[in-house]
Amino acid sequence: MISAFRQAELPAQKILEGVRTAFLLFNLVGFVLYPLEISILGHWLNSFGSKIPYLVAVPGFVFTALILFDRRATWIHTGFVIVMVLVALTGLLGFGYHIVYNFEGKIDWRFLSAIKALEGARPALAPLAFTHIGLTGLLCAYRAKQRRGWR
Repeated sequence: MISAFRQAELPAQKILEGVRTAFLLFNLVGFVLYPLEISILGHWLNSFGSKIPYLVAVPGFVFTALILFDRRATWIHTGFVIVMVLVALTGLLGFGYHIVYNFEGKIDWRFLSAIKALEGARPALAPLAFTHIGLTGLLCAYRAKQRRGWR
């Protein structure tokens, strides 16, 4: 992405590549700060499920750093897309797990009960940060068909 930004000739290309690069840099920082935040909150429990965000953040950071410097290598692009899909799915599954956990064994999908589950002991919206990172990465990796005047 950085090389594409530097090689962009048209102003619109420069803006597009600049936005992509900025969002990928935000993702890179997110892969460091979100695991740090959940560590401070004591998320590192004895269960395997509590370690999943850490395990997903490592390849996420690595592939985001790689694609920033070389997006044309097929293995980097493919690996990046696969990891971003896994990151997004991890966030969605964590969201579901947190909601079910907060119901405390009595799942009740009425509106007020669901709202209480969102605010329970495990914050249900927190895992969606990984979904946000994954979807942002996928949007940055998307390449539209080139139009006339664009190289």
